[in-house]
Amino acid sequence: MPFAGEGATSTSYLRIAGGIAAAAAAAVAMRARRPVVGGNWKCNPDSMSQLDGLIKNIQACDTSKCDVYVCPSPIHVAYCSDKFSNGADVTPQNCNFTGCGAYTGEMSVEQMKDLGMNQVLIGHSERRGEFGIFPMDDNTTLATKLKYILDAGMKCVFCIGEPKEIREKGLDAVLAEMDVQLKQIYSLLDADKVVIAYEPVWAIGTGLTASPEDAQATHKGIRELISKNASAAVADAIRIQYGGSANAANAADLSAQPDIDGFLVGGASLKPEFKDIVAAISAAK
Repeated sequence: MPFAGEGATSTSYLRIAGGIAAAAAAAVAMRARRPVVGGNWKCNPDSMSQLDGLIKNIQACDTSKCDVYVCPSPIHVAYCSDKFSNGADVTPQNCNFTGCGAYTGEMSVEQMKDLGMNQVLIGHSERRGEFGIFPMDDNTTLATKLKYILDAGMKCVFCIGEPKEIREKGLDAVLAEMDVQLKQIYSLLDADKVVIAYEPVWAIGTGLTASPEDAQATHKGIRELISKNASAAVADAIRIQYGGSANAANAADLSAQPDIDGFLVGGASLKPEFKDIVAAISAAK
């Protein structure tokens, strides 16, 4: 017969041990996620003569501990496609979901693969209709594109994020919106082939950025959504980048957060400091 209180003590012990094991597993998963930093040049530069300087910034990155990719303007993709010797991936900013054919203004993954590229970015808020630009994608077209990309053997950076009016309602509202944006792709998520880029829309190009604590809380919540709706294994392994005025000054503090696995960098990717952002997260992880 157990001594008085022995069963309760054993139960408490098991709960504590289980919590420690879960925390240890999360720490191992974090260490196993290789950092990833992308530079989105958007519709820049305005002259081909400036491209070699931007390419030099990416070439200066130490990629030994961090994956690096760059998203040139569509008209500059072909020029940049064979310019990187440090392993940086050229990653177009969009693709269609129909392949080659009578689709004026579009790019297909077949064309990208022919140029030696194996990754494409989709879902950026500027293509979802933010900043007064006509919406060119929605959650349904993006789910269709992701399936098309993966079926073609390509990798994908999939962007999500919330506008200011949702952020002002609090974290629960933000995560409810993230669930809406992820709902149609949970079943497609493969940690080896998909990177999630979380970009709070209100912080893109504004100079504003989420505090490290707020960014961590959102990333953790996104990871929990993926665990619940895809699997715990996918959630532990998938990499979630932070975007929204990420730069060399805030990269170290953001990199210290356990659920931030990298950055999608806008304006700072056009500057020499881009290599310092890569160095910061390489050191932290």
